[in-house]
Formats: sequence, structure tokens, C-alpha cells
Amino acid sequence: MLLTKQLTIIKPTKLKQTEFPGVQRAADKASNQAQKFYMNMVKTNLISGVLAALLTIFNFESEEPKVYIYAISLVLMIVGLGLTVAIKYYKFEDLWYQGRALAESVKTLTWRYITCSENYEASLPQNEADHSFTDSLQNLQNKFPDLVNFMDSNLLNTPVISNEMKKVRNLSWDLRLARYIECRIDDQISWYSAKTLFNKGKKKFWLYIVIACQSMSIIACISLLLCASGSWNFIGLFTTLAASAIAWLEVRQYQSLIQAYNTATMELVIIKALANSINTEESFTSYVLDSENAISREHTMWLAQRRK
Repeated sequence: MLLTKQLTIIKPTKLKQTEFPGVQRAADKASNQAQKFYMNMVKTNLISGVLAALLTIFNFESEEPKVYIYAISLVLMIVGLGLTVAIKYYKFEDLWYQGRALAESVKTLTWRYITCSENYEASLPQNEADHSFTDSLQNLQNKFPDLVNFMDSNLLNTPVISNEMKKVRNLSWDLRLARYIECRIDDQISWYSAKTLFNKGKKKFWLYIVIACQSMSIIACISLLLCASGSWNFIGLFTTLAASAIAWLEVRQYQSLIQAYNTATMELVIIKALANSINTEESFTSYVLDSENAISREHTMWLAQRRK
């Protein structure tokens, strides 16, 4: 009941994205852009392979159509090769990981600063806490030199510590706790739960695609056995589609994400329940550290899975 009253007092509840340090938003933007580039390149690569397989469906007897088909197939294969080389050269996947790592790390530091947790205690003078926070951000940013070149300079030039961050930091510990529960814990639980459902749906969809394509390739093979003189051959197309769907499942790693998000959700639900036992500034500090470690574990697991 106490937390409910506190949450009502300190509305609005959510910290806007613009109220986090500019480096967090710049890293998040760079990560999203790198992910988009990487996924689009992978998708185009897979589609070019499927289109090349599509051209082999009909076995033309005359020579001229075959020449056109072979020429188009050659172009598609060159496109696929070029994309594979580009994926390796531009390393958008690494930038994606680095961007997310930096964005999430900055968000953790921000919440520790806001809640006056370790290294940013409420007993510190405001200028010392601000200086410590700024140094921590700079040290974090220095760990990702390759990413800096892809980050939006306009976002990097915004204030490191927003007025809202200072406002929440100056609240009493119980009001900071209420804000932390709703804006951080509840928000993360909702995000993880939604992402778990999303990834479960996507995994199921692509597994159905694989099963359907493999079934169709079997049917196509049986039809050729029954009519070996036929001109149409769908085996290559359906096997390529199945292989492409499996490759997409591997790229997206839906199952790994489901496990990571489920684990984080369950852990945060337990951590939220422990909030009722907090009765001092010191216990709140420890509580924030445990919570942020739980969120960091999800992120660390995700990165480890992506790098396998």
C-alpha cells in the first residue's frame, strides 16, 4: 500500500528517452541502425539464393532460354558473394552488439546515479556525484572506439545529466525506490515479457515454414519418381527455401532470446517482491545493485549467445 501511494505522488512515472545521457541514446541509435543494415544484408543474401533456385524449376530444352537463366543465376550468385564479403568487411553485427552493450551499460549507470547507489551515494556532494558519473560514462565510451564513429554527434553533444535525473536523485530514498520499481523494474518486466511472446511467435512461424518447405520438397521428389520425364523440378527451390529459413532462425536466435528473457523476467519478479523488505537507504542501495546485476546478466547472456 505504501509503494502504491508513493507511485501516485511522483507521477509522471516514466523517464523519457530524452532524459537519459546523450551517449545512451546515440549508442542505442547506432546499434539499431547497424542491426538494420546487417539484417537487410542477410535477408538479401538469402533471397538471392532462393531466386537462383527458382530459376532451375523448369528444364528448358532449347539453348537460348538456358543462357538467360544461367546469366541471371550468375548475377544472383555474384550478389550473394558480394553481400557475404560486405557482411564480413563492414562488421555491422559487431557494431550492433557494441551499441547495445554500451547503451545498456549507460542505462545501468544512469539508474545507479539516479537512485544514489554505489559510487553515487546520497551522502556525496552533488558536484562529486556528477563528476564520478561523468568519468564513468567516459570510461565506458572509451571501451568502444570503433562504435564512436557511427554515433550521432548531435546526441553526444547533449547534456550528460538531465534535470529529471537530478530531480529524482534529490528525492527521499523511499520515493526513489517507488520511482525505481515502476520506471525500471516494472518497465523491464513488461519489456522482457513482450519480447518473450514476440520471439516465441517468430520461432513458431519460421519452424512451420521449414516443415512446410521440407514437406513440399519430399512431395516434389515423389512426383519426379512417378513422372521422371516431367519438365518441372521443385526440389531445389523447396530445399533452398528450407535451408534459408533454418539460416534465418540461426541468425535471429529466437530460442536463445526466449531463454534469456524468461530468466530475466522471473528474476526481476522475485527482486520486485523483495522491495517490501527495504527499510533503509543502505538496503535500497544493495537492492539496486542486485536488480541491475540481474538485468546485466540477461544482456551478458544475450551477447555470449550472439558471439558463438
